[in-house]
Amino acid sequence: MIFIVGGTGALGQTLVQTLRNQGKPVRVLVRPGSVAKASPLRELGAELIGGDIRDRGSLEIGCRGATHVICCTSAGADRRPESRRIAEYQGPINLLYAARAAGVRQYIFTSTLFPKNPLGYKFCWAKLMAEEEIRQSGVPYTIFRPCGLFYEVVQRGEPIVEKLGFFPIVGFGPKRTQMLAADDVIRAFIKALNNPNAINRTFELGGPERLTFDEMVEIWARTRGKSIRALHLPPGLMWALGELLRPINPSAPGIMELLEFSYDEMSCDMTETSRILGLDHMTTLEQYCHDYYTSQPTSHSQEHSLTRK
Repeated sequence: MIFIVGGTGALGQTLVQTLRNQGKPVRVLVRPGSVAKASPLRELGAELIGGDIRDRGSLEIGCRGATHVICCTSAGADRRPESRRIAEYQGPINLLYAARAAGVRQYIFTSTLFPKNPLGYKFCWAKLMAEEEIRQSGVPYTIFRPCGLFYEVVQRGEPIVEKLGFFPIVGFGPKRTQMLAADDVIRAFIKALNNPNAINRTFELGGPERLTFDEMVEIWARTRGKSIRALHLPPGLMWALGELLRPINPSAPGIMELLEFSYDEMSCDMTETSRILGLDHMTTLEQYCHDYYTSQPTSHSQEHSLTRK
């Protein structure tokens, strides 16, 4: 049995679907506010249990009889300090000790790929402290540090471009990133299960290309079939806006911090990771965009083709 916490999120749902398609037994923790998002997981045959990552009792129930535990929690849009602490540190540690008590064979933790100087970002401390406690716990572990996902640019960027007429990029200069497809992150997770060479290891995960954000927007626009204007915004302006919005939305400063982090320089050497986990032929941004738009009922690429005929 594989117990997944964070299984109703974007990455978690893909993970559950892939595991169930392979016939593997999966159990998912479902918070009261995520019941609707969990319905497709039930249809896939996943076992759902109600609970919360703050509730050690529900975590103990979830870990009972589990051989593997996967933590892919995220604070999401709720970037208040307390919410981040629960999602990024305290919750994963609660899960870790429930897994240790149950004698699980492997604890997989989803951290993040860090930029060169990560400690300027407050939430990075939570991830780093969680990683260190996992290493010291005595529980067999695998830590993954994935870069940002293409999903965060394409699917989340689409409504922004449609509404504002441009795609915002925080910061200036030719910063490069190794964003990747969620499917490739999932492949890494699955390749690590029961893999003795993945035990007590930390793997950084990046895509096959190191692209500037302007290059990413160019590829995205070309595949989309519609031009996209990239607008660079000064980080200081975003921080000021976050503070201005704090009385209305307490998460605003944290959201601005996350945006600046997301547009920082990020890269990793995938040679050893690919060798151990067999991650050949990773998805490029162009292939990801092509697959995404051709899967839509009436994609932007199709609309573009029609206007040219």
